[in-house]
Amino acid sequence: MGYNARHKKDWMSDDQWECYQMLADIYFGFHHIHGKLHPWGSGIKLNTYQVGSFATFDFDGLTRAVVMSHDRMIRLEIVPSGPGMLGLVLFKRHKRDGSMYERHPTIEQAIERCRND
Repeated sequence: MGYNARHKKDWMSDDQWECYQMLADIYFGFHHIHGKLHPWGSGIKLNTYQVGSFATFDFDGLTRAVVMSHDRMIRLEIVPSGPGMLGLVLFKRHKRDGSMYERHPTIEQAIERCRND
């Protein structure tokens, strides 16, 4: 989905902007993203009290986030972020192959790995 660049923060690289757009898709729009957004290395981190429904089905934000991550080659990590808070950390990857820290597998590769482990 293409977004108007007016939502792009001054400090964002193109990779960080792409990560932020994915957050907007997970939350169904920038206006639903609540919390503190800031750079996190070459990625971004959102510290939030309002995660929404991060489930695998019904309110399937978690499943949608995982599928989007694999489709867009964006690593998503869910981390603690203070009392009652959650952190979402996103990093753009550019390759399907290579070292663990530079690649992002397809969803099919990830499913195969999970089923074979």
